[in-house]
Amino acid sequence: MKVGTDGVLLGAWVPAENPRTVLDIGTGTGLIALMMRQRFPAARITALEPHPGAAADARENIRRAAAGRTIDLREITLQDYLNTETEAKFDLIVSNPPFFRNSMPAVNAGRQMARHADTLTCEALLNAADRLTDQGILAAIYPRDMWEEIQSLMSGHGLRLAAQQTVRPAPHKTPHRILFAAHRRERPRHLHAAEDLSIETGVRHEYTPEFKRLVAPFYLNIEDEA
Repeated sequence: MKVGTDGVLLGAWVPAENPRTVLDIGTGTGLIALMMRQRFPAARITALEPHPGAAADARENIRRAAAGRTIDLREITLQDYLNTETEAKFDLIVSNPPFFRNSMPAVNAGRQMARHADTLTCEALLNAADRLTDQGILAAIYPRDMWEEIQSLMSGHGLRLAAQQTVRPAPHKTPHRILFAAHRRERPRHLHAAEDLSIETGVRHEYTPEFKRLVAPFYLNIEDEA
């Protein structure tokens, strides 16, 4: 599996403050779990990945990063994990979930699972918010055209919006992703109304200063123009 921009964006953006426990749902190659380890070195991270091939990749990446003591990789579905670990609670739940629907299935089974929402629906992901601690947040990234549906589901689960970020491929293009964080607190956190984040300037592989500032801690070859 390839490392995608969505995962990098989410891992860099997550608006958490020193969580002690983190759950990464559908970790794939382990990218977000490893980013959470870099950002929050004292946290205990549980990473779930049901596909054997992807879990093998994640296991190897975690081994190479010498992160085995802080990242607990489970080759299991979210539903099975929640049914097994009935007492587990998390300060942060994060996911770059599959979201393609009503589209041609991928030829490769692993890619199918990674890309298509029938393996992890919005409803199933938001159900996991029941495992948040009192101060915990759930953060994820979805296509912009699913945002109204997600907001409706959040309301049905008693979740409130804590932060959001709209993402465009380039300044002149239509927004295509929404990053959001939700929580269960009665008193809402201050919601920072951020401007759209553009990934590229309009020239292929020429990244905006805002994107560079966000992801610079996780890249070796991207300049920080802040």
